[in-house]
Amino acid sequence: MSRRESAIWEHFHPEEHPFVERVLDWTDRAARGQPVRTPFLDPRGKAIVESLVGQGGEIQPFFDGGYEGAERCRCLIAPWWISPKEEAFGLSFLSVRTGRRSGHLRHPDVLGALLGLGIKREMIGDILISQDSQEGCFVIVAHEIADFVVLHLDRIGSESVSLELCDRDDLVVPERRVEQWTVTVASLRVDALVSSVFRLSRAKASEAIRSGKCRVNWQVTEDPSRTLGEGDTVSLRGWGRFRVDAVEGKTKKGRFRVRVEQPR
Repeated sequence: MSRRESAIWEHFHPEEHPFVERVLDWTDRAARGQPVRTPFLDPRGKAIVESLVGQGGEIQPFFDGGYEGAERCRCLIAPWWISPKEEAFGLSFLSVRTGRRSGHLRHPDVLGALLGLGIKREMIGDILISQDSQEGCFVIVAHEIADFVVLHLDRIGSESVSLELCDRDDLVVPERRVEQWTVTVASLRVDALVSSVFRLSRAKASEAIRSGKCRVNWQVTEDPSRTLGEGDTVSLRGWGRFRVDAVEGKTKKGRFRVRVEQPR
């Protein structure tokens, strides 16, 4: 049975099929004795690798994003018995400083500046913005592009910046800061929450979801009626991300009170 005929494809959204094909190729290479180092993976990509490579077999996935709790990680697919060193994951760490004390960097601006150099998103790991606006940020990138970034990135948004390579131990991981508030919705459908959180009409929210712009737990969903639960993370392309922190019960009119949180 060929890959395309295999029932494995039924478990993945069509948008994910090219990535699934890459993972299967990586797995084949690793099974032939050629350890494979992947680009950076988001949590959904990590979950796909874990499901396809599996646990308890001859080859295993090992992950490293540069610090504990990293969202984006590189993976080493290799024989189960190896103990990969940090260097095997090909991570480089960049310290970014602004040219003036009042300079402040924003995550979208940093990412946009990197992509503007022609760098693929899969070569960029987490971007750690300091809570002190005078301290700039740290960026984790693939080792293969680190020197290029240091040489060519001199401006982020309206800020002049300077970059230098640093060590893993130099990273300052900011405390996770979120904004929480409570919304009331008629149901726990994803279109209802998206509409309320991003202040879109229900029709516009449903249209965006059907067009593939929405992800739940980093997986594309095109079903506006999908029910959300506590802990689910929802992102809408062009609008941002939120997490369902808690369902706090119902109002007297029968609407759900839902506590949501967004990164600040």
